[in-house]
Amino acid sequence: MTETERKILTKLVTEPPKFNEPMRHHTTLRVGGPADALVTVHTLDELRKVVQFACEKDLPILVLGEGSNLIVRDGGIRGIVLRLSGELTKINFDTREIEVGGGTYLPHLIVKAAQRGLGGLECCTGVPGTVGGALISNAGTAEEFIGDKVKRVTLLTRDGELKVVERDELKFGYRHSNLRDLGLVVVSVVMNLNHDEPKAIMERIHRRWRYRWETQPVNMPCAGCIFKNPPGERAGRLLDAAGLKGVRIGDAQVSPIHANFIVNMGNATAKDVLALADLMKRTVLEKFGVNLEYEVQIVGEDG
Repeated sequence: MTETERKILTKLVTEPPKFNEPMRHHTTLRVGGPADALVTVHTLDELRKVVQFACEKDLPILVLGEGSNLIVRDGGIRGIVLRLSGELTKINFDTREIEVGGGTYLPHLIVKAAQRGLGGLECCTGVPGTVGGALISNAGTAEEFIGDKVKRVTLLTRDGELKVVERDELKFGYRHSNLRDLGLVVVSVVMNLNHDEPKAIMERIHRRWRYRWETQPVNMPCAGCIFKNPPGERAGRLLDAAGLKGVRIGDAQVSPIHANFIVNMGNATAKDVLALADLMKRTVLEKFGVNLEYEVQIVGEDG
């Protein structure tokens, strides 16, 4: 990114962009090299201006939620890393139907909805991401997904145009949706939730939280599950059966608690993490003939 492009970009937003910003400060795994520009937008107008500028200058854009389910390579990210804030994180409640900004912190939404007697998002308890990111990956459990509750999604295209996509055009599958094919940024989503007693919903949330604390390394830097579950199987069970719990490369370690998680023991690099993930993948293939597919998104350049 040139100095002229930096100056123009700075004038487009109210919050000064962060240039050459280490992505390890913005991912839950705490790894990743510098982004050319980390830009936070607070309004739809700012978002449009930044997207249109990037399009004119042919700069790549990566939309960043809370940095979970993401591995950024040590060479960092060229172009613009975009974060949504301000009016793009609003929640509007209207009986069972709610409209939520794509940048809304998912745990915040789950609790706010529960307090109003609106359930159905408990399957996403403990997912430390934004609503937009959760929709793109169709977050949830192995049986329940956030996509089940979606009525329509408003996207911003690469050309800076708003696009409303109704339910019949949306495709949600296991850890997958077609949202990236339809637009660049999830601006907002309308969802239908279920009426229930707030106390009952909160009890379900607490139950799921306890389960996560008992079975996952939630108190360590990690990116969530590294691999998707193969059909009819659990990736964690295969990795455990392959004897991979506790295996370590540098400061990257296969969690002793759950074998489908890689934790950062302090100073892991993305190179360490990816080498360990590759070892995990190769070992399961050799022992069980199962080719695991990544659940995490891997972006950026090698260091």
